[in-house]
Amino acid sequence: MSAVEGMKNNKKRSGNFARDRGCTLDMLSLTKLSLNLMQNKRVGISRKKRKRQRQDPSKDWISDLPDEILIDIVSLLSMKEALNISILSKRWRHIWRSTVILKFDGSNKLLSSIGNKKSLQRLAFVTWVDRVLDSHYGSVVTEFSVCYALNKRAACHINQWISFAVGKKVQRLELKLEDDDSSFSGLYTFPSSKFRAEEASSIKHLALNACRVYSPGFDSFRSLITLSLDHVVLTDIVFNNIFLNCPRLEHVSVVVAKNLVNARVVGPNLPLKHLKLSICDQLESIEICAMNLVIFIYGGKPINLFLRNVPMLREIQFFASDVMINDTIASTLSQVVSLETLALFCENVWNITEEYPEIKSRVFPTFSKLKVLVLTVKTSFWSGYIGFPSLLRACPLLQRLGMHFDFRPLDPEFRSDETRTSPESQCQFLKEVELSGFLGQTYDMELAVYLIKAAVVLERMTIRSYCRFFSSRGWRDCEILEPEEMEMIRERAAQLHKEMPPTAKLVIL
Repeated sequence: MSAVEGMKNNKKRSGNFARDRGCTLDMLSLTKLSLNLMQNKRVGISRKKRKRQRQDPSKDWISDLPDEILIDIVSLLSMKEALNISILSKRWRHIWRSTVILKFDGSNKLLSSIGNKKSLQRLAFVTWVDRVLDSHYGSVVTEFSVCYALNKRAACHINQWISFAVGKKVQRLELKLEDDDSSFSGLYTFPSSKFRAEEASSIKHLALNACRVYSPGFDSFRSLITLSLDHVVLTDIVFNNIFLNCPRLEHVSVVVAKNLVNARVVGPNLPLKHLKLSICDQLESIEICAMNLVIFIYGGKPINLFLRNVPMLREIQFFASDVMINDTIASTLSQVVSLETLALFCENVWNITEEYPEIKSRVFPTFSKLKVLVLTVKTSFWSGYIGFPSLLRACPLLQRLGMHFDFRPLDPEFRSDETRTSPESQCQFLKEVELSGFLGQTYDMELAVYLIKAAVVLERMTIRSYCRFFSSRGWRDCEILEPEEMEMIRERAAQLHKEMPPTAKLVIL
């Protein structure tokens, strides 16, 4: 009897395998996956034999696969699937014990539980992870991930899991503990200071969610390349020392951090290329001196920003609640000589323009190399983006413009003197314009026509009736209108076809 027939009999004896055991991969899927892996690795089986197997996947070839291939297959599955698939045949029974990727994810199941049931499920999850790790005898684990709502009460178990992963020379370590405690009081404390240099030297990618990180912290993570911290307690000392103690660190993301007040990203020859700081409510200032930094993203309240020695910085996304970036921030950003992409968040401007005379007549510093400008405009009652033409004039080389209007009602229809008139100067290089949150009201139409006239080399204008906004997790799209309303908006936007130059394309989404 062939191995495939034997596995079919095993499957029949165990009842409905997919239903009872929760396995998501059938034999055909495994066959295709195995063949792809063999083709990529080119080990164990000749080219002719691989060709025959692709032509007839029902033949008895699975028992000929090397352990390396089977381990790779199991490593692509979740731990639950890996354990379930072990009953396929004797050949697969113990393969999962050597898998190089261990991912324990029980978050979806816990969300539906409350009270004592949730506590019992937490205990069952911890027990399950302990048993799997006790049974694992592989010499290497490249990736180790735990995604479950655990706190400091499970610290003893979590510490043992981390020690297990570090002992297996783990390269990617993720703890997504997903605690919903807004007070941060019950968070698990990551034992970063307890690692010896030789133990933590293998970790290249570290992601921590719902953890406390204390000083000194990260002194032993000499090989770390990416660091992601989400919903953490993080002091200035620990944050600042990260860049002094991790000489290979290239990507850092900090979202929702308590106790971080003055962030300093300073160090000799920092390799840092990507930095994100978002929703750190106590943050007051950011100082950056990083000669290799390419992208900087900030989201939160207005802060003091100091940039120096950033010759490679090409993209800045600065989302701070303000009517418009203040003069200090505008001056700081304009001094970044390599800046090519700038995204800004702008708070609403009311119809009573007399309250903002300094904004209406404002002169922005010149962004000499800026090619892409993205504005996210949060507004309740829209009267036109006061100062917008002045901002356009400050970007002489602008090629792409995006304006994303946040939620606003379908009326009243305020108008803007600035965009109702013809543009004072033309954008000589502006080729692409995108307007999202477009409602087809009087101002929307006038703004679109204004930009069509200003962009003398316009190639494409895209209009979206849904909103696109920036959150702590990145860009998101949201439809807030009824289908009938959106269709009406699209019909109104279609009237812009007659304003478009013959060489330009109007796209309505």
